[in-house]
Amino acid sequence: MHPGHRHDPLALTVVSSHRTSDGVVCYLRCACGAWEVRTPGTVAAIQPRGRTVD
Repeated sequence: MHPGHRHDPLALTVVSSHRTSDGVVCYLRCACGAWEVRTPGTVAAIQPRGRTVD
């Protein structure tokens, strides 16, 4: 994954989701091991430890 790019939606698995005052927050994990956090206003991606972004 490269910064600013989302993973293939079919490769993501929802690990958990929680209702908050801002809406639902979802934690997703890609088949490659990267995590993605989705909120109503933002998406954040976290690389697994030991991997670098090209």
